[in-house]
Amino acid sequence: MYRSFSLLLLSLALWAPRSAGAQNTASSPHGLDSALAVRKSSSFAIGLSAWPTDFYCKGPMSATIQQLAPRELLERIQLAARCSVRLVLVPPRRLLTEGEQQRGVFSVASAKRLTDRYAEVLPPDTLSKYRETIIGLNLADDYGCEDCWGGRAITQQEIAEWASYTRARLPGVPLGVRVTPNWVEDYPPLAPLIDYTWAQYHTRKGDPKGYFDKAATIADRLGLRVIMGVNVKDCYGVGTNPCTVEDLVRFGKMAVSHPASCAFINWRYEEKTWTRADIREVWNGLLDVAKVRGRGAQDCRRTARGT
Repeated sequence: MYRSFSLLLLSLALWAPRSAGAQNTASSPHGLDSALAVRKSSSFAIGLSAWPTDFYCKGPMSATIQQLAPRELLERIQLAARCSVRLVLVPPRRLLTEGEQQRGVFSVASAKRLTDRYAEVLPPDTLSKYRETIIGLNLADDYGCEDCWGGRAITQQEIAEWASYTRARLPGVPLGVRVTPNWVEDYPPLAPLIDYTWAQYHTRKGDPKGYFDKAATIADRLGLRVIMGVNVKDCYGVGTNPCTVEDLVRFGKMAVSHPASCAFINWRYEEKTWTRADIREVWNGLLDVAKVRGRGAQDCRRTARGT
């Protein structure tokens, strides 16, 4: 089994397996391996959502998406900066709703108050200091899920109003929506107010190359970037199984190599899956794919096109 797995990685030009003893063990005062720090600081943003903070300095990932309340925000950004990890910030859902209900109705007024609280923690000089650490701020998610938002979907008009306000209050922070760019295309006034969209694949979304290519084409037309990824937890549709090694290699390599992707961030870290040596080996291979393809750190800010 191990032989066939190694041949699979070799055939896809992934990494040559590394031994722990071959790694540089010189550590910084924050516990980050010095060679690892150099690699991560200049590498393409690759990671899993909900990446444990214990792994920021010790783990291989160079990025993650994390839900953070205002009181947690600065400390987490500072930790990420020390560990050369880049962050996509996500507001807690309840702070975006009427009455701060976990599954309450989305409220633009509540979202603006949340932005104000973030701005208190991140004044312009702090934002400037950590500009390279913050990939962007997601403006909510699951927009069409009525059950998630008190029985009413979030509209593009609401996100546009919130985005316009946040642009002024958090200057320089890239803003994005965690949905494919066709959702933005359906309401043209939203596109100039944000920077990036999202394309997270599972097999029920059809052909993976077609899925990523379509997202890239629409995003380019709107002047937007795309964060690409794979639902590695529910690889075959919501409520299904994690990706097999073979599928993680196939879909992951496709997304991390796509020229239109500004980051490769995936749903989501699961301790049980991460303890598998074969899964960790694939992730190290995907990190090497980005390196071999010359994919360094990229910005997820909107392009000149579409402005």
